[in-house]
Amino acid sequence: MTTLGLTPRISVVIPARNQLESLKKVLHALERQDCSRYSFEVIVVDDRSTDDTARYLLVFCKETNMNCRILQGAGVSAGEARNQGVAEAQGEYILFLDADTIPNRDLVRRHLQLQNGISGDKECIIGRVSMSPDLAVINQARLWETELNVKKKQLQEVEWWIFRTANTSLSRAKYIECGGFNSRLVAAEDTEIASRLSKAGVRFYYDHLIKAVHYHPMSLLDFMRKGSMYGKAVACWYREAPELRKALAARYGVYAFEISRLKKLKYIFRALFVNRLTMPFIIFLGQALRSIFFEVSDRLYWCAYKYRIRRAFRDWLSSPSQVGTVSN
Repeated sequence: MTTLGLTPRISVVIPARNQLESLKKVLHALERQDCSRYSFEVIVVDDRSTDDTARYLLVFCKETNMNCRILQGAGVSAGEARNQGVAEAQGEYILFLDADTIPNRDLVRRHLQLQNGISGDKECIIGRVSMSPDLAVINQARLWETELNVKKKQLQEVEWWIFRTANTSLSRAKYIECGGFNSRLVAAEDTEIASRLSKAGVRFYYDHLIKAVHYHPMSLLDFMRKGSMYGKAVACWYREAPELRKALAARYGVYAFEISRLKKLKYIFRALFVNRLTMPFIIFLGQALRSIFFEVSDRLYWCAYKYRIRRAFRDWLSSPSQVGTVSN
């Protein structure tokens, strides 16, 4: 669809790879937004999908009444796909959604209202993301992950590490000034760019009224793989940012020379109980208790996930061949 020569105020950038079913829900929700369709554009970066995403998007763009464009990604990382989308964006602001993040009907309008009420380009707006009620809770390995641990006030300033790409808007100029996402990271790329945005003077605000639903079924195996991805990505980030090493070690619970002696002792003590030998039992127990003691099971899953982060972090840094790109 054309925009009759009108420049959109905000560009919605969505990277997608083999998530067609949830992407359909995201796009249909964007069609139902309660603001003018000329106020925003949608840019979907098809990042080398092998399902029917490309075919579906071709038809969708011809039939929709939205200003929607499709770009072909390089398949490097979600961060690189977002960089590509921003490079083609026309809006003054960028709104990041994921291909599994379904926006409420007023999401775009609320982001625009807050951005229009801000003077300058040094604010980032973060909305709320909650687990989809359509997914069976018992089968979700990361139920806790979507909700942020912040008070539910309409608008409040938060630390930079709260930033994530599932429901966030910021100035396109400030994004470009900071150099965009680190394309070498396949995880934690949102937190990494947030650290640079913060250094550039950007302030982060969370509004729980800007709502989206996370529709991404994740098995226990996929959840553990994600932990390994994060461990590798954090190790790469740790190597590239010496000034953040202490903060990264504290944030992700990994062992590093920069942490205090007390934290090192805690790490060693924890390793006596959570290690390669005990991990099969922890996972087995978590699965066995899932339908009986859900909260206990969730804590065991979390324990296993954090272990995968620590192990991948340690293994990646100890391997002399690991330089540059972090692969899946």
